[in-house]
Amino acid sequence: MTKNMKRMTALACAAMMIASMGITGCGKADGQTKEETKTTAVETPAGTETSATTENEAGKLPDGTGQEGGAADTEAVSESDPMMGTIVSVEDGQLTMHRQDNGFDEDVVITIAEDTKVLDAENGYPVELGDLKEGNTISAYVDEAMTLSLPPITNGLLILVQAEGYDFPRYTKVKELMATNTEGERILTAENGINYMITAETRLLPYLTRNIVSEEDLTEGTEILIWNEENGNKVEKIVVFQGENGYAK
Repeated sequence: MTKNMKRMTALACAAMMIASMGITGCGKADGQTKEETKTTAVETPAGTETSATTENEAGKLPDGTGQEGGAADTEAVSESDPMMGTIVSVEDGQLTMHRQDNGFDEDVVITIAEDTKVLDAENGYPVELGDLKEGNTISAYVDEAMTLSLPPITNGLLILVQAEGYDFPRYTKVKELMATNTEGERILTAENGINYMITAETRLLPYLTRNIVSEEDLTEGTEILIWNEENGNKVEKIVVFQGENGYAK
């Protein structure tokens, strides 16, 4: 075989290899879906965070599942600030409220799960979902994620139903409890950054138990419902919720 023929044969083989790579090596096989990565900016209480998400991760409901009928994006909301408004309807494990606070004037759908607490704002006692009525004024603490659908949908953490003429208590977590120079007084710093004054007159109440609770149960991370005086941060009473391991004592 001459040198020219060998060279032509080599070139032909190389061309066939390149053509083969162009067909099979530069793309996905039929039936596969390309997953694009998008950069998303999310507003949080600490500032703006940027995260990369894929198209398959976008548009999920607060519980992490996709929404039937199309994707629905989500936005971040503050878990420490409740939504205020009135009940529009309660059905099929969902509460629809008309939100009117901080410039909002819209309906919001709140999913009520087994661990969602629905409480009387006056005494902290549980309220049956079936006892809620259209027009009841409520304060709703919800999950940080909320869909951008209309109406928006979110998961409920704690719903307070207002007793007539009674202000709403604050649902928060203990950050720190410190003694003061005055005997019998303590400063409770909540997760929301507010300092509350606990005195000898402050009543500490358990939730759904006959256990006796004390200041020893006000450990960091403990969930509480706190009633303070209208014109100050002196605490009247606190409902202390049990943690995963019960009360501290």
